[in-house]
Amino acid sequence: MSPSQIQRLPSNSAGKDYVVGDLHGCFDLLERLMAHVNFDKSCDRLFSVGDLIDRGPSSLNCLELLAEPWFYAVQGNHELMMLDFFASYIVSGKLENLDDHSNNGFLVYGGDWIEQHFHPDKQSMSPAFNRCLVRTLDLPLLLVVGEEDNRFHVIHAELVRPNPKNSEHFVWLDSDIDQWVEEQSIHPAIQDRLYWGRTLQSSQWANTKIQHGLSTTYCGHTYAERPQQALSHLCIDTGAFLTLGQIDKDDGYGLTLVDAQTSSWFSAAYGSSKIATGVCS
Repeated sequence: MSPSQIQRLPSNSAGKDYVVGDLHGCFDLLERLMAHVNFDKSCDRLFSVGDLIDRGPSSLNCLELLAEPWFYAVQGNHELMMLDFFASYIVSGKLENLDDHSNNGFLVYGGDWIEQHFHPDKQSMSPAFNRCLVRTLDLPLLLVVGEEDNRFHVIHAELVRPNPKNSEHFVWLDSDIDQWVEEQSIHPAIQDRLYWGRTLQSSQWANTKIQHGLSTTYCGHTYAERPQQALSHLCIDTGAFLTLGQIDKDDGYGLTLVDAQTSSWFSAAYGSSKIATGVCS
C-alpha cells in the first residue's frame, strides 16, 4: 500500500476547518457555500469526503481543487472507477478510444464528461485532465486531522468492520486507526468498505449517534436530504447532483458544507438562491 493512502494532519490553529460532502461536479455550489462562510484561503482548510467527479456539470473544476494548498480530499469510489478506467493509459500514455475496457461502469455512472477532454487525433486526454489524473493517484483513503478532543477523520463511505456482528464494536476505533497510521497499512477488506460500504445507515445502529472511542468521522457515499449521524460517523452527502435542472427546489437535497469546529452545516442547491443551515446532532 502506498504511504499516501493514510494522511495525518495537525489541528488548524490559524483558521477554520470545513468538510464538504460528495461534490459530483457541482463546483458552482461549492463556490456559493465558500462565499457564504467567508472562507479564507490564507488560513482555512477544506476537506472533501471524495466523489469529486461525475454526474454534475464541472467535474474537471472539482478535480483542479486538488492543486490548491488549502484543499484536502480522500479518494471516493468514483475516483477509483476513473483510475481503473484509465489504468492502461496511465502506464502507456496512449488512448485509442474511450471504450470501458475495465468494464467497471465508469461511463455509465456519470463518467461520460471525459469525452470533452479526449483528443482522438493525439490518442490522449487534455493536458489539464492529465494533471488532475496524476493528482488523483495520490489521494489517500483516510485523513486523520487534529489530536485528542479536536480530532476528526475524513473517509468516503464507512469504518464498519468486515464482520461487524462478530466483533465487540461494530466500527473501527481511534486505536485501530492509530495502528493503521503507524504501520501505513490498511487491509484490503477494510479498504473495500472505505469505498463502497452502505451498512451503517441501514443497520440497527442507525439511531445510535455516538460510538465511544471513535472520533467524529465525516463520510459521504450514501445520500440523504440532511446530514445523518450514526456511531460517530457524520454522513454529509446530501445529493447535490439531484437538484440539477430543478426550479424552486425545496426538499432538502443540495451540497452540504460543515464547520468542523462548531458542527454547523450549510447547504446550497440548484434551483434555489437560499442557503439552508442547521447543526449536526
